Amino acid sequence: MIRVTCLLLACMGLTACSGLVESTKSAGRSLETSIINTMSASGDDENFVPKPLEELTNNVSLNVRWQTKVTEGLGSSLLKLEMALSEGRIFVASQDGLVIALEQSSGEKLWFVDTKLPIAGGIEVGSENLFFGTSDAEVVALKLVDGETSWTAMVSSEVLSMPRYDDGFVVVRSIDGAINALEATDGQEIWSYIRDVPALSLRGTSSPVLKSGGVISGYANGKLVVLRLRDGLQIWETSVAVPRGRDALSRMVDVDADPLAGERFIYAATYSGGVAALDVKSGQIAWRRSEMSSFKKMAEDWVSIYVVDINNVIWSADKTDGSINWQQDKLENRRLTPVVKLGEYLITADFEGYLHVLSTSDGHLVGRYKVSDVAITSTPIVDGDLIYIQDVNGEITSLQLTDDASTGGEG
Repeated sequence: MIRVTCLLLACMGLTACSGLVESTKSAGRSLETSIINTMSASGDDENFVPKPLEELTNNVSLNVRWQTKVTEGLGSSLLKLEMALSEGRIFVASQDGLVIALEQSSGEKLWFVDTKLPIAGGIEVGSENLFFGTSDAEVVALKLVDGETSWTAMVSSEVLSMPRYDDGFVVVRSIDGAINALEATDGQEIWSYIRDVPALSLRGTSSPVLKSGGVISGYANGKLVVLRLRDGLQIWETSVAVPRGRDALSRMVDVDADPLAGERFIYAATYSGGVAALDVKSGQIAWRRSEMSSFKKMAEDWVSIYVVDINNVIWSADKTDGSINWQQDKLENRRLTPVVKLGEYLITADFEGYLHVLSTSDGHLVGRYKVSDVAITSTPIVDGDLIYIQDVNGEITSLQLTDDASTGGEG
């Protein structure tokens, strides 16, 4: 087992002692209320009044294929629990420990297990197992075929990010700043990377990104780190944003959005420092756009990146030089999900249960569908022309998007 340590924390091992786990969890909870208020942009706050929706003529069809409710949902919690698709199946987890496999084409339940664990981060799918993390500092692997537990491993603190799988590794980022690489077959630790985190940060952490033999992870101090997947060796570290301002809140520069890894640049979004493009090999900053601060996952195509900023304005920027292609503010403060790309469109959903479709070419709204009567906070999942949505009450909806607007509508 290889241990990679960082500066002042070199003497700290990754032990799974209950004292460390409980102290870290308590510290996180003490910040949760104020940070959630910041991130949610409540409609009761006069500074964050959601824009009313304008009348819209749909230029696309959004047709429901099936709907089903299999969990109680996330409610008001801001956990990174996302559905996962694999070989015609949808895998769903709930914060109270349920994990369910559904038939993708019909929504029919294939199997379910009640782990009775406080699931907080997941789901990630590997070759034989699915993986999730818990607020009790556990990483769990279940068999894809029937949900039977393959293994459980302890890490240093609660896992609020998505585990990532690649090439036989499961990489997990915990709330105390540690990154662990585990053997996917049995959960044995291969290496760990440890560093400190600021006292005040957004509730939650960005999920690591695995690409081309590297592990990319953002931190609450505004730094982006790239490690070597096979042994955890640090390749480079760059300050994406520098804390500024007099009060603690304005000085938060969390890289809480998952990094976006392209062929030439890695894109990192920070809470108050905008978006920056960093050279993949050196970590040098190629460009920065301070107006696009965000804590949400970004999307891309071959020419542009797409960002939902902290005010829920959607931006398109050129991947090479950061020049702005367009911005869309008609959904401002509507507590949007991250955008996902479907062909020539972007998909997002909001706090009133609407699904919105935007053109990637100029950002104009081309479609809207009322999917739910409650908020949608989880990132939509796209597979071909199919969209899968889960609302905060746990109802899952499968929709099909077509360019023919003769059917569908706002619903």
